[in-house]
This record gives sequence, C-alpha cells and structure tokens, in this order.
Amino acid sequence: MSTDEKIPVRKTMFDSYATSDIIKSHRVLNTPSEFARENLFYVQEVGYLKSLKSHTSRREHLNSYLFFTVLSGSGQFTYCGRQHTLHANDCIFIDCNRPYSHCSSEADPWELMWVHFNGRQASCYYGFYESILPHAVFHTELQTDFITTLQTVIQLQKINDLRSEFLISKLLTDLLTLCITRNDSASSQESTEKLEQVRDYLDVHFAEKISLDSLAEEFYISKFYLAREFKKYYGVTIGDYLRTRRVTHAKELLRFTDKPIDEIAGLCGIPDSNYFSKMFRKSEGYSASEYRKKW
Repeated sequence: MSTDEKIPVRKTMFDSYATSDIIKSHRVLNTPSEFARENLFYVQEVGYLKSLKSHTSRREHLNSYLFFTVLSGSGQFTYCGRQHTLHANDCIFIDCNRPYSHCSSEADPWELMWVHFNGRQASCYYGFYESILPHAVFHTELQTDFITTLQTVIQLQKINDLRSEFLISKLLTDLLTLCITRNDSASSQESTEKLEQVRDYLDVHFAEKISLDSLAEEFYISKFYLAREFKKYYGVTIGDYLRTRRVTHAKELLRFTDKPIDEIAGLCGIPDSNYFSKMFRKSEGYSASEYRKKW
C-alpha cells in the first residue's frame, strides 16, 4: 500500500443490555468513522428503555441532539426550564447542549425509544424545527413510523460498516423529516384548509400588490394568526414565499422568452427593476442576465 493512501478509520460499536431495580434497557453506543463524522448524520447512542421505578436523569453541555418517543406510561420532561408531562405517543427533539432532565412517573413508569445523534447539518435541521415548534414536545398519530425507523437504525448499527453508516444517515434524515412534517393534532382541518387556500391565492396572484392586511381581509382571518400559522405550516414567511414565487416565475421568463429584464420584473410584480435585480441576485447568486446566459 502506498504511504499516500489513507487508511479509513474504523468505527466502533458497543451493544449493551442492562437490568437493575430502576430500569431495563438495551442500548447501542457508537463511534462513527471519520467519513461519517465529517459528512453524514451519525448515531452516538440508540436504544430502548423501560423504567421500573421513578428516577431523574439530568444533562447539559452535551454535543448531541436527542429524539425520543414515549411508547407507554408517563413522565416529566424539562427543557430550558419549561416542564412538560409526557404520555404515550408524545415525542421530543432537543439540542442537548441546553439543560434538560426527564423523570418517569412512579405510578405509571414509562417505556421509551431514543437516539442521540449528530452531524454537520444537525444544527440547521434543529434550528428549522425550533422555529415551528419552540417547546420541543409534540404528539403524533404516526408513532409506528418513528418506532420502525429507530428499530431499523438499531439493526443497521450492529452491522458496523460504511454502507450501514450511509443507510443510517438516510434514516436519521427520515426521522428529522417526520419531526418537521408530522401530523400536528393541534392544527384543525379547517385551519389547514384555510392556509392552503392562502397559498393557492399567492400562487395565482403573486404578480399583484399583496399585503398581510389585504390577505387577512380576503380570507376573514387575523393577520397575526395568519402570519404565525403560515410560517409554522410552510416553514417560510408569507413575504419570503412571495419572493420565491416571483423569482421562480422570473427564471421561467428568462429561460423561455426573449422579454427584456425590465419587463420581466414588472410581470413578476416588481415594477422597480433595481429592487428586482437585487432580489434576484440575492436568491440565485448572480444577475438575471447572467442566469439567462448560463441556462
């Protein structure tokens, strides 16, 4: 072997079963390969726990992200000073650098599945998640999807090779996607339909002058409620959604017509061509004329 060739760092895994008078658990600890640590989502610890007696666990300043779901029973969970009572089908997703603790109830000890994980994009996913659910806790009617994902992660973790690391990274991405796109029982069907109507309206009327006040009047809804729920449901503000829709239409006209850029700006609802140019460059990284030439 050439001395210039890099020898891949082998990850290590530890599979542990533990039973005491407090808990019964099965956990898999992992040290990822160098490649996984630099490029993928990776597991630090994943497992199952059944509390036999009430006990409290506290942590902070841990370079990790934690997801767990309550399979049965109940308990208390505290994150950044805010306390929550959790029951079956409740889930949490947190940044473990912040202080947190959890304690199973004495009368109805809980059963959990969890995963500690990390990765280069973990903070970005968590930041987006926190913007739509700042209290960290949610209830799901799709718990089977979360459980199946965690069970598959545990099985793949035992294979302990680079191929399994790619598959685990995909599963952790799926898990985060489930957290962000979950079925939120707190949102009524009527509210969801109203938000979809607003989005459809924006898709049709994006070239017109639209304000939050005009949308609230059009749909008989509080502008403050609309702004908050639209951001929570779609992950972007109404203003950002409009800008994205206008830039997308501009790209279509730049590629498939010979219309002048000033005219395209007006057709996208931005009569100020200087503002259009700044907005387009901010979105795409180069000017409208450069985009037309490149594509």
